[in-house]
Formats: sequence, structure tokens, C-alpha cells
Amino acid sequence: MLERQEDGFPEVSPIDLSHLARQTLGDEGLKREVLHLFLVQATAARDELHMLDGEARRSLAHQLVGSARAVGAFPLAACAAELEASPYSAAADRLPRLVEEVQVFLTREMG
Repeated sequence: MLERQEDGFPEVSPIDLSHLARQTLGDEGLKREVLHLFLVQATAARDELHMLDGEARRSLAHQLVGSARAVGAFPLAACAAELEASPYSAAADRLPRLVEEVQVFLTREMG
């Protein structure tokens, strides 16, 4: 069950593990490999984002949208989609925090 935020609404998990299990057909090794590759991509995107021009930001965000959706990182995917549509929006400031939330979540869940 999801924890509740101070406002009473359920906290959204950084990764939908049920979605990820379906994507990886329940294969734990594949799940770990896919998550590792996703984290490499997401952290590289986070680190490069502020050095890029608008078109490069769009391209980076587009790639991140697809991979984030594939692993079930839906909050990060939504932020990346916003960034793709508007490369200098506030999404650029939110993206690093969302990547960090994914890292913390996976460290806690996967050990």
C-alpha cells in the first residue's frame, strides 16, 4: 500500500513495479539489468541537461520518455514529456529530483 502525503493523497511510487514485472516477464535478472541501464541513462540525462541547447534537450527528453515509460517510471516520464514539449520549462528543474527519487527508491527496493 502506498504511503500518504501530508495532504492525504497517496504518494506516487517513482517506479510501478507491477508494470516493470510485466515488461520483464517476471525475470528478476532481466529486471535488474533493465533498471541498471535505465539508471545509467537517467543519471547521464540529469547531468547533461543544463549544458544542452533547446533541440538537444528535446532529443534527450524524447529518449528518456520512452525508456522511463518502459520501466514504469511514470512520474519521470511525464516530466521528460513536458521537457520535450518545452525544453526550458520548469520540468528541467524537476527532472534531477525525480531521477534522485528513482535512485533512492530502487536502492531501497532492490538493495
